[in-house]
Amino acid sequence: MASTVPGTLKVSNDCLADLAGYAALECYGVVGMAEIDEQAGVARLLPAYRLRKGVDVSSSSQGVCVDLHVVVEQGVNMASVVDNLSASVKFLLRQIAELENVKVTVHIEAMRASR
Repeated sequence: MASTVPGTLKVSNDCLADLAGYAALECYGVVGMAEIDEQAGVARLLPAYRLRKGVDVSSSSQGVCVDLHVVVEQGVNMASVVDNLSASVKFLLRQIAELENVKVTVHIEAMRASR
């Protein structure tokens, strides 16, 4: 039986970044999260335990902004992957963290050939 508990819920940006990263990994066409190496000027594919480095979360009076840095499979329709990724992250954050105003920006940092 579900009931409403009075009070406020505070969720850290790191927790939201983890949720967004795991939602991104479940999307078709996404190989993984990326981190930009400023010195070398290339994107590195992050291992699953470091997803948070590929997600930037910030909050403002308008809501929460999520920037995803991803690596996608070569040959996929990038517009479809971005739409699916954005919808998946918004849905998960709405379901788990009860966030309504979420803006998701997807940065495709690299493409990787499928194996």
